[in-house]
Amino acid sequence: MQIVKKPKVFLTGGDGVGWAIDEDLRLTAQALEGIVDLVDLDECEVVHMAWWEGLNLLPREKLEGKWIVCHVPGEPFRYFSLPPHRNAVPVISTWISRNSQAKRQLESVGIKSEMVPYAIDTTVFKPLSSKDPLLEKFRMDHGIPSKPYLIGSFQRDTEGLDLSAPKLVKGPDILLEILTILKKNRSRFHVLLAGPRRHWLIEQLRARGIPFTYVGKEIETDDLKINSLSRENLNILYNLLDLYVVSSRSEGGPHSILEAGASKRKVISSRVGLAPDVLEPGCLFDDPIEAVDIIENDIRYNSLAEFVPSLHERVLDKHAPTSASSLYRRIYSQISNSLGGFEKESKQIVPNMNLNEFPSKKVETLKTDSKFTICLWHSFYKPPYGGGNQFMMALKKALLQIGVDVRENELNESIDAYILNSIHFDVERFLEFSKHHRLNVVHRIDGPIHLIRGFDREKDELCYELNRKFASATVLQSAWTYQHIVGMGYKPVKPVIIHNAVDNDIFHPQGRISFDRNRKIRLISTSWSNNRRKGGPVYKWIEENLAWDRFEYTFVGNVSEKFELIKHVPPVPSEELADMLRNHDIYITASKNDPCSNALIEALSCGLPALYYKDGGHPELVMAGGLPFRTEEEVLEQLDKMENNYETFQNLITVSKLDDVAAKYLSIAREIAS
Repeated sequence: MQIVKKPKVFLTGGDGVGWAIDEDLRLTAQALEGIVDLVDLDECEVVHMAWWEGLNLLPREKLEGKWIVCHVPGEPFRYFSLPPHRNAVPVISTWISRNSQAKRQLESVGIKSEMVPYAIDTTVFKPLSSKDPLLEKFRMDHGIPSKPYLIGSFQRDTEGLDLSAPKLVKGPDILLEILTILKKNRSRFHVLLAGPRRHWLIEQLRARGIPFTYVGKEIETDDLKINSLSRENLNILYNLLDLYVVSSRSEGGPHSILEAGASKRKVISSRVGLAPDVLEPGCLFDDPIEAVDIIENDIRYNSLAEFVPSLHERVLDKHAPTSASSLYRRIYSQISNSLGGFEKESKQIVPNMNLNEFPSKKVETLKTDSKFTICLWHSFYKPPYGGGNQFMMALKKALLQIGVDVRENELNESIDAYILNSIHFDVERFLEFSKHHRLNVVHRIDGPIHLIRGFDREKDELCYELNRKFASATVLQSAWTYQHIVGMGYKPVKPVIIHNAVDNDIFHPQGRISFDRNRKIRLISTSWSNNRRKGGPVYKWIEENLAWDRFEYTFVGNVSEKFELIKHVPPVPSEELADMLRNHDIYITASKNDPCSNALIEALSCGLPALYYKDGGHPELVMAGGLPFRTEEEVLEQLDKMENNYETFQNLITVSKLDDVAAKYLSIAREIAS
């Protein structure tokens, strides 16, 4: 496609520390050569961002009238869980997704994007001869063994601020569990680590006696400047490997798959980012146990070797900068056509852009000289009660603990922001007050309600009408909720995804029973509602097919079925429920269309790995801390797998902390009050 006049483009958005985003920025500049004229911000007509957070670094007044192109370097649903991201969405004119997963996720919530796969420098990342003297010299200089089987990991484990805690999206804890099982199975292997911020994994490998070599200098403080490797040295490292393992929970890339593929190395990966786009199904795993099976098979039979040529060819064909050039040429041709050319420099490129709604990070300092007042609009009930009630009680407690002045269902002009819980409050009273007062509203939405209950579609209609009329921001409980609301034709106002959290003073793993295979394994399920969609028929099927000589099973709450062998306990207060959860081993939930199950979060928070029906928000909440099932027949198979690898799944439980969730609600409330 021919662009009549080269648009003037300001290319920006790296993070300045040499990570993948900076490399993406460099390679994007290469791909745009001859297509656009790269200029300064003052001269440009188009701002091309490698990362949406870079918008915060640009003067707001200089963005007005610009066409803004922005890459999606990570998983969109993870970005939608960050409150500042909700303000970037209306500003972006053209989104660039980097893999099929990102494109699908954006489209599922009504956002169109153009796809330009990640590029890597194939002049740097390439196969080297096994006899290349560079390899042997590097091996000798760093004490890297030539045998046994060498497993590599070169991406960071931790954030810069806390080097003692794992960066969970990168999954170093998942990699650790894979390596631990390999050691337990007496597989002969050695781990090769490189790159900065590997502190957490190095400490854990040493503690578990897993053999490894670290190419770098171990220091206690941030080693970013000391242990960052050149890409030429990274290529040497890739060429020394037998296998590279990606164990991330969330990714846009990772670049390491492409780099290893360009170097003709074997790669296996969790199903994140671009991995399903470039790797064969036999190189993908859903849990650590599958990963171990793949690795042990390769150690014995070199089974992954057959996938190396196709990966290498795919990388060279789709992920070189030259491949991106043709895609950018088409995109910029479309931009030019949609603008009628770039001749009219005064053209208002983004007419709906409201710079006043794009807050600076200074919003966190709002009202530091006086108490911030939030009013929670929710019909509170003393527990035991439903999950939404449990969450609103926990949120109130957390906000009070961080110094917020919290009111309940109060109408007062001095209140800074209101948090409405769906439609579960005195709607008529609120509507009457709103006729005469301007209200700053954060609207928390669950559902869609009719998908959960099987009826009450009119309540969904009321919910989305309230959202349209009052919300300055919308909190959605899961990506699943977001997708289904948009699928129904509704557009929530400036949404952010924030999972529920529980009161950690009540629901915690301290004092829980130890897992013991010499006794019966204790299963438990809980529910407030007796709607059949909460899983009653599945629990009844389990009762009829469970090996009762190996298991015992307790159900707490209300259920649609009558049990004969499962011990059924009526609803109990939260403290008693938490004690019961800590005295069981595995949590089972079969609820359908459940957007963000508080019952599931309570169990995970008490240290129970979960067996869950793969639907609703369950996969988002459990992630690596459990196993899914789609059919009743799968339940028993997955239950055996979890029992046999119990410690692995328990170690991988992650839950949102109530303090973090409350801080997100507060940041949004402060922003809209400003």
